[in-house]
Amino acid sequence: MTLRRYFIIFSIIIVASLAIISYMRASIYHYDVALNYQFTFQNDYSKTTILELKNNRLLLPAKNSEEQTSFVKMDIETTLMGRFSQPSVEITDGKTSLRQYFEHGARGTRYINISQLLCDKGVEIKFTGSHASFDDQQIEFIQMENQPLANKRVLIFAAHPDDAEIAAFGLYNGHKDTYVVTVTAGEAGPANYDEIYQNKVAQFLKKGQVRTWNSLTVPMLGGILPERILNLGFFDGTLKKMADDPDLITEGLYTKTSDINIFRSQNTSSLAAHLTGTANWTSLVQNMATLLELIKPDIIVAPLPSLDSHPDHKYTFHALAEAIKLIGKKDGELYLYTNHLLYDFYPYGEMGSVISMPPRNSFYFSKIYSHPLSTADQQSKILALDAMNDLRPDTEYRFFDVSFGRAFSMMIDNLLGQNVDYFRRSVRSNELFFVIKTEEIYDDEKLDQLR
Repeated sequence: MTLRRYFIIFSIIIVASLAIISYMRASIYHYDVALNYQFTFQNDYSKTTILELKNNRLLLPAKNSEEQTSFVKMDIETTLMGRFSQPSVEITDGKTSLRQYFEHGARGTRYINISQLLCDKGVEIKFTGSHASFDDQQIEFIQMENQPLANKRVLIFAAHPDDAEIAAFGLYNGHKDTYVVTVTAGEAGPANYDEIYQNKVAQFLKKGQVRTWNSLTVPMLGGILPERILNLGFFDGTLKKMADDPDLITEGLYTKTSDINIFRSQNTSSLAAHLTGTANWTSLVQNMATLLELIKPDIIVAPLPSLDSHPDHKYTFHALAEAIKLIGKKDGELYLYTNHLLYDFYPYGEMGSVISMPPRNSFYFSKIYSHPLSTADQQSKILALDAMNDLRPDTEYRFFDVSFGRAFSMMIDNLLGQNVDYFRRSVRSNELFFVIKTEEIYDDEKLDQLR
C-alpha cells in the first residue's frame, strides 16, 4: 500500500472520529442549543441596567450592596471548534478570573455570572472567548441584593446522604449556625457491595447504615456540630409512594423492612428524641414541622422540584411545603437547589468554573443567590464529597479488571462529553440557589410553578 493510500485512510478515520465525537457531544442536549435563554427577574428583587459591550470590554457600575448576585445577559456565538471542544468565556478584571462554559455549538442569549467580579467603585471587565465570540452589543446588567448570611440560622433539607454537600457544602462550610437534616438513608440505588454480601437484603441494609453514617459525620468537616445533624431514616426511593397514600406505611425497596428506626437509631443529636411516627408521609411532614418549630431557621435550603428530576428531591420539597403550612411559618427565605437537573450533564464545563443558569426558564423564583467558593472552599468540598461512600468507586475497584474497565469507561465519557461525575459538576467557584420568600409557599400560583 502506498503512502498516499495510508494518508487517505488515516484522514478518513480522523474525519469519521471527529464526526462521531461531534454527534455524541451534541446528543447530550435534549433541547435546541441555539435557542435564547430567557428568565423572568422580579422587579421587586432585581435592578436591570443597559450597558455597552465594546471590543469585548464592559464597564460595570459599583455594586448596590455588600451581598449581591449579578449576571450580564448577552448574545454569544460559538465557533466550528465549539462543536468538538466545549466553548467557554473567561471574564477578568485583571486580578480575578472566572470561566463559564456553554453547550457545544451554543448560540443566542446567555446569562454570564459575574457576581465575584463586582466591587464598590465599579470595574472594567474583559471577556475572552474559547471557541466562542461576542459582538459589540447592548447588554443587560442584572443586580440582585442578597441578605448577609453571617447572623442567619440555616436549615438544610437533603433528600439523600451527599445531597447537602453536593448543593451547599460551600454555603455551610464554616457557618456554624447551620442544621443539616437528611430525609432518607439512601440505602437503595446501585448494588455497590454485591461482591461482599451475597444476601441482597443484608447488602442494602449495610449500605443504608454506611450512608446514614456519612450523612451524620461529613457535615462535621464543614464545622457543623453533631447536635445539629440529623437523618430522619426514611427509605430511599419511596417518598412519592408515601405522598400518594399519606397514611400508608411503606417498606424499603430492597430491605424488606418498614422500621425506619433501623437507620434513625444512628442519630446522636438530642433533636432525634422529637422524631415520632413511622414510614409514612404523615410522619415525614410532622417530623419536618417539628424541626421547623424547634430550630426556627431564617433560611431553609431545599431541592427545587421544577428543575430536579429525582422524585425523592421533588417530594422532599412537597413535604417541606406542607410542613411550613402546617405550622403557619411565613418568615424567612427558601434557597432552592438542583442536583439532578432534567438535563443531567448540566452544569457544563470543568471543576473550578462557574455554575451558570440552567437551560430552562419555566419556573418561579424571587431572586438568585450565587454563593462564592474560594479555592480553599473547593478543596474542602472535594474532600467532603470523597468522604461520601456513594460518590466513590464501590469496593470492586480492588479487582484489576474492574478498575481497568472503569478507567476506560471514564476516558470514553470524557472524550464524548458525557461525564456526569459530581466532583466535576459541583466543585465550582460558586453554588447557585433560587430564592423565594417563605410566605410565597402560600401563593397557589407560585407554588404550582415551583412544582
